[in-house]
Amino acid sequence: MKIMSVSTRKVGEIPLVALAGELDISTAGEVERELTRIERQQPPTLVMDLRELTFIDSTGLRTILAADARCRQYGGRLVIVAGPPAVHRVFSISLLDQRLQFTDDPDSLDQATDRGAR
Repeated sequence: MKIMSVSTRKVGEIPLVALAGELDISTAGEVERELTRIERQQPPTLVMDLRELTFIDSTGLRTILAADARCRQYGGRLVIVAGPPAVHRVFSISLLDQRLQFTDDPDSLDQATDRGAR
């Protein structure tokens, strides 16, 4: 079993889900459950912090894309705090870094109205 840590905190009024470890087929269910729990409240902005992620596979990408789609469906937005280069490379190769919204500073999001993809 792979080690994955999922923790949730608030940045102002914005929920932030921080992931640490490996987001892959064996851990995606845990992440999906936490995201779904938070999305039931339909927050205008939901942040996923990938800074402590060490690995992501296609299942992890699908988990993030599904969360983005659900947020858009109810009128919200998903903002991602970019992970280390090896993790962010997966987003770059798949061109998802152009589709998804990224930020370097999640603590400033409660004051910002909009941030573009980086």
